[in-house]
Amino acid sequence: MNPPDVSVVIVNYNGLRFLPECLDTVRAAFVRHSVEVIVIDNASVDGSQAFLRTRPDIRYIESTENLGFTGGNNRAAREARGQVLLLLNNDTRCDGNLDGLVDEALQPEVGVAGCHMVYGDGRLQFSVGFEHTPVRIALSWLGLEKQWRTPDVFRRVQTRPGFYALSNPSVDWVSGACLATRREVWERLGGLDDAFFMYCEDVDYGRRVRQLGLRASYRADVTVTHYEGAGKAWAGRATVLRTLRSYLLFVTKHFGRGAASRLALSLGLVFSAKALAHAGRAVVSGNPERRALQRDKRNGYFQAARQSFAAWWKQTPVVAR
Repeated sequence: MNPPDVSVVIVNYNGLRFLPECLDTVRAAFVRHSVEVIVIDNASVDGSQAFLRTRPDIRYIESTENLGFTGGNNRAAREARGQVLLLLNNDTRCDGNLDGLVDEALQPEVGVAGCHMVYGDGRLQFSVGFEHTPVRIALSWLGLEKQWRTPDVFRRVQTRPGFYALSNPSVDWVSGACLATRREVWERLGGLDDAFFMYCEDVDYGRRVRQLGLRASYRADVTVTHYEGAGKAWAGRATVLRTLRSYLLFVTKHFGRGAASRLALSLGLVFSAKALAHAGRAVVSGNPERRALQRDKRNGYFQAARQSFAAWWKQTPVVAR
């Protein structure tokens, strides 16, 4: 049997409510390219495994432990036979045809390609961005990158809506929620860096692609709906801590321990201010649910501040997963 053109790799962890739509739409998203769909389950406990065992249209890998987004993709990619790997989040819906994204990834000068993404309610999702310098990371936690007057040199993510209307042949990184790359490029880079359990692994991959002399490219004419964070009042303390860990790892890897230490100190101060602000809101709030939310944010940011200061003091990026 001839190998497929594309291997779609989906990592699942407790995503049963999204899986049927994701799997049904991804199959219909390829017209000109042959495709195989590989799903790896990271020890889900929501019934995902039983559902996936009933799908004859996928290649299914069942992990006995949670390998994270990075580890899951790396494990599944070893089974891929396609010329192009397309990493796709489990909480996505393919809106139309993905052939154009594959065509882009097949261009010899392109190392990785991403597409236009929207939330479930149709709002634009920022799916490409700029190099994650320490200054950009610090400013992102202050919310400055979302201000339209902020120059691009201070932005971590491209937040200008007009940018996403047109394809761009050269960006710094594309979102790992829908990321296409040739298998030869993936193998040259050794896949995603396993040091990143989740978050920032796509930014790191984009940087390493560009270090090979290849481009990261954005296709505006390919759209995927990504339900990321649907219905959540806030990301949650686990997400904040994992993001912090990944940022410090990224800066240590590409800018050095000194830069990571200074970033950790800056973020410690930012998180402390956020924690105090939410503590104050919890005191004055008359709504029990809102008060509980503010307390959870307070506790999450206090924990992030403690870990940031510890990383600064020890000059190490290692904080709890």
